[in-house]
Amino acid sequence: MPTIHYTVSMPQPQTHLFEVEVAVSGFDQVSYDFVMPSWTPGSYLIREFARHVQEFQALDAASQQPLSWVKHSKNTWRVPAPAGHNVILRYKVYAYELTVRTSHLDTSHGYFNGANLFVYLAGQRGHPVTLSIAVPYADWKVATGLPRLPVTLAAGNGAGNGSHEPEHEGFDTFLLNPRHHFQADDYDHLIDCPVECSNHRLLTFDVDGVQHQIALWGHGNEDPERLRNDTQAVVQAARDIFGGLPYDYYLFILHLTDSGSGGLEHRNSSSNAVPRWSFRKPADYEKIIGLLAHEFFHVWTVKRITPASFRDFEYRWETYTRLLWVMEGFTTYYTPLVLRRAGLLTPERTLESYGEQILKLAQTPGRHLQSAEAASFDAWIKLYRPDENTPNTSVSYYLKGSLIALLLDLELRSRTAHSGFDTSLLNQRSLDDVLVTTYRDYTLHGEGVPDDAFQSICEQVAGGSLQPFFDDYVRGVAELPFEDYLARAGLGLSYGWKGADDERRAGLGVRVRQKEGRALVEAVFADGPAYNADLSVGDEIVALDGYRISEGTLDERLADRQPGDRVTLTLFRRDELREVTLVLGQRPYNKVEITPRPDPTPEQRALYEAWLGAGWPE
Repeated sequence: MPTIHYTVSMPQPQTHLFEVEVAVSGFDQVSYDFVMPSWTPGSYLIREFARHVQEFQALDAASQQPLSWVKHSKNTWRVPAPAGHNVILRYKVYAYELTVRTSHLDTSHGYFNGANLFVYLAGQRGHPVTLSIAVPYADWKVATGLPRLPVTLAAGNGAGNGSHEPEHEGFDTFLLNPRHHFQADDYDHLIDCPVECSNHRLLTFDVDGVQHQIALWGHGNEDPERLRNDTQAVVQAARDIFGGLPYDYYLFILHLTDSGSGGLEHRNSSSNAVPRWSFRKPADYEKIIGLLAHEFFHVWTVKRITPASFRDFEYRWETYTRLLWVMEGFTTYYTPLVLRRAGLLTPERTLESYGEQILKLAQTPGRHLQSAEAASFDAWIKLYRPDENTPNTSVSYYLKGSLIALLLDLELRSRTAHSGFDTSLLNQRSLDDVLVTTYRDYTLHGEGVPDDAFQSICEQVAGGSLQPFFDDYVRGVAELPFEDYLARAGLGLSYGWKGADDERRAGLGVRVRQKEGRALVEAVFADGPAYNADLSVGDEIVALDGYRISEGTLDERLADRQPGDRVTLTLFRRDELREVTLVLGQRPYNKVEITPRPDPTPEQRALYEAWLGAGWPE
């Protein structure tokens, strides 16, 4: 019977090199093409993981003699099959990029995403595979969403029985003694289960009899019991939408790092990174639990409710869809809503969170040029490759998709079955029903959602046409009418400035970075006065109307002016002294408030209460 077995070891973690063996047997082929993915699902950018492969070799499994091979393309190795057709590959992968989408190995842990480490046998991605992992230290554990291979089977495939400690006498000897054995349905399953090897801490809880674990690597100021309880509440709140859990085990990998944060979803696990000292302050902790909620919600969106093109994608090149505004945008919308339903956010804070998103969109001139569908399609060349002009030409499908979801949820909730108001009919349909319907009609039938089918799903739930909505806000670039939709829930929307900034309403339309006492232009926004006034990124502003500008003083000087005032800026561009005259515009709003109206109708109160799960704020 044909078999594919992977072995990963890390005998010298200080070198940041994973050592990989791939044993292939029983396939009747003249030659084998082994392919390293160029990207990893969930992160839509060609990252060329083959660049980290070194010391590649191929062996005849029977004789252990080297086989000739050729690098057939940037990420494909072609190996002629020996007489017995059994081949062993050995290679090393450099891994020292600590993100949720890459791999990282040092003496404190070994973390990897399969797409970074494992080649696949071309034409055999659907074949079952097994995996053995050898860890370098006795106190290291292995956490992954992969099911463990029974010890008897592990012993049968030549991987050892895991009953003794690994040795450290070199590459070949080390491979004889792996300690952890796993199985995967196929290659896609293998790489969709990241692996954390370390002396991590495990927090465990059950929901509906299903075990969930949080594997914490790194030291921080977390409260384990609070983190466990709050994560359990998140799982329960998300489960309630779909009526059950679609897996038999779930793992949260949580890296506590010195800076930065991020997450990546998988079918029954997620990788998450957060700043290690960010568990105490309420705002920081909300970001952590929100990140876990976001990545967990992807159990359904992306991993099961998935675009049709993601059902059979290719790891060597881009896989396009126009539905990322749904897959990521809806997940972003549900993040504060799930926290609210879990009792972790107040209604007021939930609205404040959506207000922050509305403000961020208002500060993105690119919303006038790029639609949500276009942003989804162009993820491969736009979202992960931002530059100074990105805000002027692009919009995030996370952000705009979330706010489209907000409007669509309010639209669905406000529709009734007939003319004339009946409060019993209000809120009978919501965005929850769109997700559940999609899951029922597509996921449970093993199908992905075609790009052009999602509107009809929403219309099925709405009980009528949503053509203008999709034409204007999904495929078009019309401004999202937040005031009109929030009014349906008895809410008002207002823009303004925070605190002292209320008096500082004149602006240049630039973002300035302070560096060593200098004011350097970092971005020039297309909807500001500087855009057409020969002010460019990299310019150093040194004076305003002939008076020196020092670090932190530009905003103070602008506070003395009003929109419409003409000013002269003195600046250096590539060491050349220049003067630019322009008319000041209005400083962008930096505050949005969503607040209850004083005289809501019964319909508005009912919608608010059902949407946010709370009584009307008196």
